[in-house]
This record gives sequence, C-alpha cells and structure tokens, in this order.
Amino acid sequence: MATLLIYSGIHLKLKSPRTPWPEKLKLARFSWISTQCFLPNKEQVLFDWTSHALTCFYNKKVDVPSEVAEGLWAYLDDILHSRKLHNVLSQGKTISLRRTLAQVFTSTSVLQEFHLDSNIKFHLY
Repeated sequence: MATLLIYSGIHLKLKSPRTPWPEKLKLARFSWISTQCFLPNKEQVLFDWTSHALTCFYNKKVDVPSEVAEGLWAYLDDILHSRKLHNVLSQGKTISLRRTLAQVFTSTSVLQEFHLDSNIKFHLY
C-alpha cells in the first residue's frame, strides 16, 4: 500500500499545475535516482514527463521559466547517459520517444548539444 501512495504522490505532483516547476524538476531527479521510489515503468514515466514538459515549453503551452527549461534538458541528458537507462536497455526493454519531442530536437539547435550513445535505440510513437 505504501508503494501505491509513493507512486500516486509523485505522479500527481509532477502533473499538478499547483506544483512549482523547480519542485517538479527536483522531484523527477530524485525519482530517477532513488531506489526507494517505486513507480511502475518508472524510466518510461519519467522520460515521458520530461518529453511532455519540454514539448509544452517549446509549443508555448505552459509557462516554464527558462532556467527550468535548461534544467529539463540537463535532466534529459542525465537520463540518456545514465547507467540506469543503459541497464534497462541492456535487459531488452525499450524506451519510447514521443514524435513531438523528436520534432523539438529537429526544430531547435539542442540536438547538436547532445551526443547520444550509439547503443541507445528509441521507438517513436
């Protein structure tokens, strides 16, 4: 039961418009590295949240402070280069990349700043 509460609390705080963006980013970072955070399909959930936040920022659907947007890119970079993601992918699991985030990659100069490991493969949807 405690696991469900931890999951519900994290998911709700990340999605809530009442949670300040800096707090959301801290929570997402903590959730990624914490072994005490139990989210079903945690890696995909956090990757999706980050992708959605960045897409909304670039489509001007939400007001995200620029320092938080920079933090989201840094967080995404940390995820992509993490041992945790490498371990998940080496177990044969996949992480899906939203097509809208791929469009953000191609429509901005951020793609030049990130060097993806050649072993990382994404499924676009």
